[in-house]
Amino acid sequence: VWVAAVLLLGTLAVFKYAGFLALVAHDLGLTGNVSRRVHELALPIGISFIVFQALGYVIDVYRREFPAEQRFSTVLLFKAFFPQLIAGPICRAHELMPQLRRPFRFDAVQFFSGLAIFAIGLLLKEAFADSLAPIVDRMYEPGVTPDLPQAWAAAVGFGAQIYADFWGYSTMAVGLAKMFGIELPVNFRLPYLATSLRDFWRRWHVTLSQWLRDYLYKPLGGSRHGSSRTIFALMATMLLGGLWHGANYTFLVWGGIHGVVQVVEHLLRRRTPAQGVLAWAGSAVGWFYVFLVVMVAWVFFRASSVEQALAITHAMFTGASGGPLSGEARQIFFLAGALFVLQVPLEWLLSLLREGRVQPPLAVAASFWGVLAAVVLGAPAAVPFIYFQF
Repeated sequence: VWVAAVLLLGTLAVFKYAGFLALVAHDLGLTGNVSRRVHELALPIGISFIVFQALGYVIDVYRREFPAEQRFSTVLLFKAFFPQLIAGPICRAHELMPQLRRPFRFDAVQFFSGLAIFAIGLLLKEAFADSLAPIVDRMYEPGVTPDLPQAWAAAVGFGAQIYADFWGYSTMAVGLAKMFGIELPVNFRLPYLATSLRDFWRRWHVTLSQWLRDYLYKPLGGSRHGSSRTIFALMATMLLGGLWHGANYTFLVWGGIHGVVQVVEHLLRRRTPAQGVLAWAGSAVGWFYVFLVVMVAWVFFRASSVEQALAITHAMFTGASGGPLSGEARQIFFLAGALFVLQVPLEWLLSLLREGRVQPPLAVAASFWGVLAAVVLGAPAAVPFIYFQF
């Protein structure tokens, strides 16, 4: 298992982190006055997801939680099942491999339900993520000095964009797989309704959260060896989770924000009576605080540098009012608000389709209207999926 970990993570390090490690060494003064340029290789598409899925399989076999597959072709299919190959969901061997062994049989309910699920994912991507992308990009251009409304528009805009973009991709992956009779795990469960950051990570990028929990947080000690060990495991997991998303200081800060706040939540749960914690977590105050933390953290995730992120977050709380909202800010808040309102009915419809409770004629109708809405409301230019870069 150590050989597999070194080979897989070493490959990821060479392709993804060589340049960043050289930058860190330079910033720490370890390279002296010698100027070194590291040649950064082109990042293979989906390498992070492929490495995590492959490493998870090896560890599960090593732990005897899943029997080793004897057919190499099935292992290859598990590693390269195309609907979720590029950006997840990250599938575990016990979730996907038994399904790949079964002979394929066409099922009309599954096929048309999958088609409708795919159409809803396409709508999320085209109508929301791609419509927000060019506006949000302008908010994060170098040299832009935002006022308070623009800074909040930049934060909320990217928060809505990445949600629609990644929820859309994951939904399309689930739909494509279902058309082939394969059930993929759900990757999003209304994360912006969370009332604690711990709850947020149970709802956002669910398969990554579970992977980090089972293969990093628990082996580091988890919650079984005292508070100090738990704090260390939480911080290490979130920092490494941030670095997994990208080789930049901004991603480390993003992971650090989520780690620190989860540590605070952990300490409050230990020192506050359970009834009070539950009452607080279920209140509007809990939701509002999670919203603030997540939006501030998204600025660091999106910004090109820590300095730019600090300028935007500073403006979010101390910037000038700037007068009336600009047209771009109004468009961002409208699209983000519409996504927030529609997420519950869309998730309800998706759950019906995933469970096969929608008959083919209705599923075909939902597919038609989903694709039509994506075409009519979609952005004029295609925008790459955000998680393609990871």
